[in-house]
Amino acid sequence: MKAFSFSMQKILDLREFEKKNAQLELGKALAEETKIKNTLEMVARQRAETVSISNETHDINGLYTQNQYLKLLEVRKEELLTQLTQAQIVSEEKRKIMQEKMQKCKVLEDLKEKRRLAWKKEREKEEDNYIDEVVTTRYEVSED
Repeated sequence: MKAFSFSMQKILDLREFEKKNAQLELGKALAEETKIKNTLEMVARQRAETVSISNETHDINGLYTQNQYLKLLEVRKEELLTQLTQAQIVSEEKRKIMQEKMQKCKVLEDLKEKRRLAWKKEREKEEDNYIDEVVTTRYEVSED
């Protein structure tokens, strides 16, 4: 009996490859987002530490230095927030691309499954016909 073959298997394989690449790209974009968020948290901790130290400092030069450092941290925070917004936009684009790739794969997988079921049904029908022929032949031979 002939094995099932899907005529569009190469296309399905290509679509699955594209889907995996899209998943990898999304993973990279999400990792970049996480990296930026972690850096933002670090800046927030540094700011909190500096404020805590500033409350205990009575030296004017130390207060000035800490104030300048707080301004630097604020600038860094703004830069990171801008980067985070851009990274989130990229992640959303990558997510949409991945969803499209997944949908294209799903369509072909569903088509493949429908064709496989139709092939299986046809094979069962052929097998039933063959069995009927064998039984009919045996019955005709035994009547003679």
